[in-house]
Amino acid sequence: MTGRRPRVLLNASAVPARPAGAGVYTLELAAALRKRDDLSLLVASPHYDADIPSPAGGALRRTSWEQLRLARLMAKAGVDVYHGAHFSVPFGAGIPCIATVHDLTFYRIPRRYPLHRRLYYRALAETSRRATCLIVPSRAVALDIERYLNYPAGKVRVIAEAPRAGWGPAPESEVDTTLKRFGVEQPYFLCVGTAEPGKRAVDAIRALAKLKERGPAPRLVLAGNAGPLSKALQREAARLGVAARVTFAGYVGDSELSSLYTGATALIFPSLYEGFGLPPLEAMACGTPVISARAPAMTEWLGNTAIFVPLRDPAAIAREMAGLLDSTRRRAEVGAACRELASQFTWERAAAETAALYHEVLRS
Repeated sequence: MTGRRPRVLLNASAVPARPAGAGVYTLELAAALRKRDDLSLLVASPHYDADIPSPAGGALRRTSWEQLRLARLMAKAGVDVYHGAHFSVPFGAGIPCIATVHDLTFYRIPRRYPLHRRLYYRALAETSRRATCLIVPSRAVALDIERYLNYPAGKVRVIAEAPRAGWGPAPESEVDTTLKRFGVEQPYFLCVGTAEPGKRAVDAIRALAKLKERGPAPRLVLAGNAGPLSKALQREAARLGVAARVTFAGYVGDSELSSLYTGATALIFPSLYEGFGLPPLEAMACGTPVISARAPAMTEWLGNTAIFVPLRDPAAIAREMAGLLDSTRRRAEVGAACRELASQFTWERAAAETAALYHEVLRS
């Protein structure tokens, strides 16, 4: 390898056409790594400027390709380091391997997943035990790695994620256009990532109902891919008499999501557990206050800047919603602190720390 930059393969084969969470992590990290001059990055993906095409389709087809063909393709391409951006480490790679483990919620909160998905994710996590080192987004996940995978703590590195590159408060004209598209007027609160039980979007709906008891309720916008809970959430909103004040926006693209963050009175994030939790930092980058459940990773990274409430406590959420609605000054002060905190998280820093790990495993 003397005289040339190391060739790193970033396996982005799991990134869907509509990326969120781990998919956003993979694409933002790839973009930042491509700008570096101390390595040569190759990307495996069914799309997204792939250097090594991977098959489109379901998880079974992708996993078969990773475990049966990827090692040979890497050898042919002269890859020096493999990085699985979503758990997976191929069998027989024969080179230093790194995997990013975003969370182990399928162990920690198994009911959050149907049985087939839970078993699949656990099998995927088992492949990550082959890795030379693991990257995790928080100390909370590092502790889970020790507990559930029995992986050596000394080989786990915490590398924080970041808001999407270039994100900040959207221009007022873009906010207005987006709100008109969704039929939303201010004031409104936003809840992002509503498809799974552990996200507890139901607590935001119940908080809205409690807020209605004191007078006209604001609007609640639920953004995220439609999931098995959508109908149950709609039924709960109807039962509580707030269905007319809840907007199910579905999947929202980057520019519109930035506008929704910017125009919101606050982001409500009642999730029971997160490996990192990108939505709060993305909202903060847009200058928007965050009302978050006091969950692992949230307290680790958001410090005293987020407005924390107990888990599963709609009444506490409603009180904080009311406090922000009643005080323009408080919203502005919290929003300014949020932007300051979010500015400390960048993909350039994440890429620098990740690249340092690539070089470290090559030296070892």
